[in-house]
Amino acid sequence: MSVDISGSTSVKDSMHVHHHKPVWLEPFEAFFSDFPERLLVEIDLVFADKKKKADVYVWKLIGDEIVFKFNPGSVDEAVRVVKAFYKSIVDYDEELFKRWPLRVKGTVWAAAFLERNIEIKIPERMHWKDSDQAIHTDYLGPDVDTGFRIAHYAPAGGVIISLNLAEAIANSEEQSGLNFHYVGREVLKGVFSGRPYPLIFLSHSECMPNLWQWEDTDDEHSKLFVEKPPMKPGELIELSEKIRTYLNRMCHLNLAPLRF
Repeated sequence: MSVDISGSTSVKDSMHVHHHKPVWLEPFEAFFSDFPERLLVEIDLVFADKKKKADVYVWKLIGDEIVFKFNPGSVDEAVRVVKAFYKSIVDYDEELFKRWPLRVKGTVWAAAFLERNIEIKIPERMHWKDSDQAIHTDYLGPDVDTGFRIAHYAPAGGVIISLNLAEAIANSEEQSGLNFHYVGREVLKGVFSGRPYPLIFLSHSECMPNLWQWEDTDDEHSKLFVEKPPMKPGELIELSEKIRTYLNRMCHLNLAPLRF
């Protein structure tokens, strides 16, 4: 799960320095502190009826982006965490925009390990002389890369979800109010052997993102998100199955549905 600040570069460039400190520093300090705390609160809420809570960790920081990781033991756990993340994005975006000219956007995706993707241990050799050598865990593979590719198309104030995770949730007995919006397709570098990848935005009837009609954008994806109704779960499952069948037959990708 990735949360990124949208429009951060222009804000940093336009805000002046006050008392030898960049004016833009405050919202970014708040973001790195406040968003993880908000996400943990939302996770506690969606797991309120369960004895065991979800263990969500920060995987890495990339500039103004925080990437979290979570290993779901079931599709139900995945649904709950996705809902908590979505609500955190929508609520924090509204709070952030009230104080500064900034937005946040989110991406959620899934990767199956020991199949198409791998986990590796990297020794961090550059360490203090008297400290123990740290070990960093990283993740590599086409499904891992896909998440970072679709993140480019994440809507300000909203969340984009990978096709494999969306299919798994649509196949579950309870989607917990999550809706899927097919907003077009784009060729993503290194993904699906150059075939277009479907872009799917999330929504929830009780927690809709702020859509500002005055925003300076002609983004067709956002227009479709507003104008078209969400897909029915069966429609999304059918779309995913057709794409997987084609890619496996024509490109030999050996794609398979997610298993928890």
